[in-house]
Amino acid sequence: MHDQQKKSLTELSQAESDRESSLKSILQRLIGHFCEHHIKWRQLASVTAELDVLISLAIANDYYEGPTCRPVIMSSSDKEEVPHFSAKSLGHPVLRSDSLGKGTFVPNDITLGGSGYASFILLTGPNMGGKSTLLRQVCLAVILAQVRADVPAESFELSPVDRIFVRMGAKDHIMVGQSTFLTELSETATMLSSATHNSLVALDELGRGTSTSDGQAIAESVLEHFVHKVHCRGMFSTHYHRLAVDYQNNSQVSLCHMACQVGNGDRGVEEVTFLYRLTHGACPKSYGVNIARLAGLPISVLQKAAAKSREFEAAYGNRKGSEDGFPFQSPVDMVECFQKFINTVAKLTSHKSTDSIDIDSLTEVWHRARSLEQQS
Repeated sequence: MHDQQKKSLTELSQAESDRESSLKSILQRLIGHFCEHHIKWRQLASVTAELDVLISLAIANDYYEGPTCRPVIMSSSDKEEVPHFSAKSLGHPVLRSDSLGKGTFVPNDITLGGSGYASFILLTGPNMGGKSTLLRQVCLAVILAQVRADVPAESFELSPVDRIFVRMGAKDHIMVGQSTFLTELSETATMLSSATHNSLVALDELGRGTSTSDGQAIAESVLEHFVHKVHCRGMFSTHYHRLAVDYQNNSQVSLCHMACQVGNGDRGVEEVTFLYRLTHGACPKSYGVNIARLAGLPISVLQKAAAKSREFEAAYGNRKGSEDGFPFQSPVDMVECFQKFINTVAKLTSHKSTDSIDIDSLTEVWHRARSLEQQS
């Protein structure tokens, strides 16, 4: 009995070995036949992939909500011509009213570059007001246009884009020792070194990973580089409202914000209604306390936050007249005010003795000092 089992096991092992050998031989013959006609198979794979893309784009076109159009690609033969992007009633290729849960997606008119238009949009507005969504839909629309697919808009014109650079979101690479701020700046460094005149740049909340002063300084320097050195098209969303003050007279930057309506909410806490409409001009504040309300923070905490917000605005200047604590309507006003103060002091210090000091001049210095103290 033992010898019979041993013989059966030997035969089973041999059969499995023969089976593996036969399968390998069959596979080799199949591969050989396939390689004999590899050109036809390559063509078949290419045609199938192209059909798959066209069918997918056709399905996506049916999925769009609102008007669609065939994009117009502008000629790029003239190197001196300013790159252009223009979309009327631009929607989102993915988001629709049935997926948003309530309301409908709000389309917007957007123009970057071209004759008489700024190439960069500095975008402010309330938290959750739609800034990041606007940046994403512009980038997606450019990709669709350059593969010659229909885009969700009434009209769409575009000078060709060589690359799209996006800096968005907060993430780290902690396993390689990179903090969120380092990751943010590493991606920004790639954009600064690689972007060209024909690139599209989308920067969302650059500088959020560090202190307010450092973040604002870095954000402004990066924006200045893209606007004045690279001269590319781009959108820069930020909560650093001081940037809007610095660029309010710059023809190369268009100040815009996502509109909202502000009303009196429960127990003195502001309640913001998002309109999701791209509107000219800068937004006066970010309404962060409203998001805290939506997140469900206790009313006592919200009231304390609202009171602290009012204290900060009173201490550092109302944003409507002076952004981020800037105590003058413009830097020119500040220079003139301090110059008058210096001249008055110089008049006082020029007297040879204290007996000859004019009391009116001394009073004038006091009033100007008080005025400076109240404004700051």
